[in-house]
Amino acid sequence: MPNRDLADRYRRLLAWYPRDHRERHGEEMLGVLLAGAEDRTRPSRKETADLLLGALRLHLRRTVGMDGGIDHRDVLAIVSLLGPVVLLAGAAPMVDRVLFKLRAGIGLSRWDLVENPAGPAWAIWCVVAVLCAFRMRRAAAVGAWLGTAGFVVAAVYAMGWFWASVVFYAAWLLLGAVVAVALTWSPGPARGWELVGGRRFAVLVAAVAVSAVLVVTSLGQYGLLFFPLELVTFVQGNGGLARWFLGLAALVAGALVAAGARTREGRRAALVLSVPALVSVLMLMVPMYSRLMLQMAVCYGVPVVVLLALGGLPRRVRTGRQA
Repeated sequence: MPNRDLADRYRRLLAWYPRDHRERHGEEMLGVLLAGAEDRTRPSRKETADLLLGALRLHLRRTVGMDGGIDHRDVLAIVSLLGPVVLLAGAAPMVDRVLFKLRAGIGLSRWDLVENPAGPAWAIWCVVAVLCAFRMRRAAAVGAWLGTAGFVVAAVYAMGWFWASVVFYAAWLLLGAVVAVALTWSPGPARGWELVGGRRFAVLVAAVAVSAVLVVTSLGQYGLLFFPLELVTFVQGNGGLARWFLGLAALVAGALVAAGARTREGRRAALVLSVPALVSVLMLMVPMYSRLMLQMAVCYGVPVVVLLALGGLPRRVRTGRQA
């Protein structure tokens, strides 16, 4: 029957809209389209264009969170629970160096603190991760701010220019600051547990461990500032570089699964949790011996713009009921 064929054609066009939108409004839209079709046996070109453009606009609005359908407090709650676990991946290179010395029978000294100025910050973040696991939001928030400040202090005592060291810690400073904000102004880990659950939390712990092992056994660390891709490939070979990228992919995949790929809040939380992987890739793109302003713009500016543009960060933070 013509009407059935026409209805099927309209349904194929409506299939471009998000599923939940189709479930709520699909039949109503189909009825309106059929009522206005008169004797046509196929959608007009104008109808086809309007429907496709409407679907595209809705997807774009959802991508940047402009439709008001995202609870940013839930996004931050997930980040407050999972963020400290992701941050611990950054401590893996330091732990690897310390374990190597212990296995070789080399004692630790004050020089190790000079070589690893971020050691105290990583220790604080380890405590924060435990506090979040036990839903102790207020204590974890204090620790998160101290841990984030610890990276700045580490940059002061690093063996190099302060601002260059600040760029080096970009991934962990950015994620640490967001986690600190999330712990302070969101419902916190208690709400995060409700949304994530213990099983997905365990998935992230496993993914971070796998990522850290792959990164440490390939290029040695996540951020490789001043080492362009061509030089890294020449020194490490394609195999080492591939294993390093696989480590970043494991971190991103674990964040996506743990945060919840099926929900819009979960996907945006995963975007925030993937900042270390994003910054690590961006560092390979920074030209060697480039100016500090370019380094800062790439390693700090690009991730912030991406998070704001894709709705990973709220345009403003509203204080909600806190656990």
